Amino acid sequence: MKALFKNTLAVVCALHALAFAHFSHAEDNPPLAIIVSSNPEIAVMQQLAPRELNQIYWRKKQYGSNGVRIHPVNLHAEHPLRLYFSKAVLGSLPNEQADYWNGLYFHGTTPPYSVQSEEAVLRYVSDTKGAIGYVNACKLDERVKPLLWLANDSISTSKPALNCPP
Repeated sequence: MKALFKNTLAVVCALHALAFAHFSHAEDNPPLAIIVSSNPEIAVMQQLAPRELNQIYWRKKQYGSNGVRIHPVNLHAEHPLRLYFSKAVLGSLPNEQADYWNGLYFHGTTPPYSVQSEEAVLRYVSDTKGAIGYVNACKLDERVKPLLWLANDSISTSKPALNCPP
């Protein structure tokens, strides 16, 4: 029984290490744009300090300076961009965050809303007052505006060089 447990544990650790290695290489990930609505009546924030992004997604900062609630949105937990964003901004993968969210749930704090696609993020952010999200920087359109950029595991206010397909 002990041997089976050790073997199972070894397999789980190896799979976790493989997933971490695959999603931790910044060069494998496209630059992300951290976005709000381009409509100033919907966008709570017109600017954002890089350090605030982590606080918003951990739900430690829930209101903008004008008192309007901030609504962060994530891609689904297995989406490659979500894995990259979580590791770079939050310091852990989505499956490692379950205990944190379970603990906060009983205090009335829920995790960021989750959607299935980048198009869903664009729609949610463009139409939801106070929403903030992230997409591949090449997916930006007139519905949203970028406040920050995530490239090479670094959050910046400067737009990175983009190599978008035509």
